[in-house]
Amino acid sequence: MRTDVQELVAELPETAVTQANRLGLALAPQLDQETWGRLIAHLARLTRTTTGARQTLTAWLGDALAYGEVRYRGRIATCAGEAGLEPGTLRNAKMVCSRIPVSCRHDALSWTHHCEVGLAFDRPGEIECWLALAESEKLSTAALRKRIRTHVANRHRTSAAAGALRSVETFQMMRELRAACRTVTQHRNLCRTWSPGAARAALEEIQPLTEFIDAVRARALGSPSLPRDPQAN
Repeated sequence: MRTDVQELVAELPETAVTQANRLGLALAPQLDQETWGRLIAHLARLTRTTTGARQTLTAWLGDALAYGEVRYRGRIATCAGEAGLEPGTLRNAKMVCSRIPVSCRHDALSWTHHCEVGLAFDRPGEIECWLALAESEKLSTAALRKRIRTHVANRHRTSAAAGALRSVETFQMMRELRAACRTVTQHRNLCRTWSPGAARAALEEIQPLTEFIDAVRARALGSPSLPRDPQAN
């Protein structure tokens, strides 16, 4: 039985691993599939037979599986069975490792801290912000989880409110546009009786509408951005 992380590091094949610590491992570049497969089997065997260091071994398996996602087909279910872990545990570990490289992990934090952050966020800047916060405020895993859940819930409420507002505004505008279309349809020939001066005055009046139509047409055709509002600051 092995419980010391340094003893576990000594058991790793040097040709496959370039860096290893309690929070993860970095694999050698361009690792061939056979060597990668042997490393996975070795880590799974260690996980099953070792008492203690379970978080470290889970992180190591996560790094190895994340590496394989790029180069080889994953084998989460098989590996979980060999390691005596739930497939969901390894699936989460793989996601965390793919989002937080070994070089970006904080030594002052635990693997579970990294899991809380890595499962909740996928943008590197946001991940680093939360890891730094957990370290600076010395948050427990439970306290960090509570902070993250509150943050995510508030963000969802804000997004939902903004989406609802946009929906109401869109509905109101579409209603007004349909009313305008009905008026134009009913009086489509009226402009034929206008003088040139009256026509020019009408064009000035409806210029915002024509610009809006141009913007909608550009959007419908897949333009990456709408024409800039000339009245915008």
